[in-house]
Formats: sequence, C-alpha cells, structure tokens
Amino acid sequence: MSMISNRDVENLPVNNNGQVGNVKPVDRIDPMQSQSFSDLVKNKDDNKLAEGSAESTEITPEELQRQIRENLFKNGFNKAMEKAKEIAKELRNG
Repeated sequence: MSMISNRDVENLPVNNNGQVGNVKPVDRIDPMQSQSFSDLVKNKDDNKLAEGSAESTEITPEELQRQIRENLFKNGFNKAMEKAKEIAKELRNG
C-alpha cells in the first residue's frame, strides 16, 4: 500500500517482503514428457465430463414426477384439442 507523504523517496526504508527471490533456471522440457503431461490433463478433464454426464442421466423422483405431469397435461390437452376440432367440424356440417 502506498501512502502520500512529504518524505523524500530516497530516504524511505526498503521492504522486500513478498518479492520473488532468485529463481534457478529450469531444465529443458522433453517433448515426450510434455505430451504425456498434456494427455494426463486431458484425460482428467474427460473423466470429469464423463462423471458429470453419468450424473445427469440420473433424475430425482421430483424431476420424474414433474416430467410425468407435463406429459399427462400435454397428452390431455392434445386430446381435448382433437375432440374440440371434431365437435367444431360436426357443428359446421350440421
């Protein structure tokens, strides 16, 4: 956090806390190791997706009940519409 003050910048105490120290150079990465690491990461992601899709195929009893109600309503509504069309046709024909 910096603060506004009337002190000279040259006289401020130096605080190196939180700074990165000397970093040693890293060995060269073998392309085969890089590829195998990438494959491991990809497999891990694929496994997570597979687990998620397996869980999504299971439905709760509440969801099943909701789907049944929707289907019953749709079927009943469609049958009522067909019956209404038949009645309207009969009325027109006399």
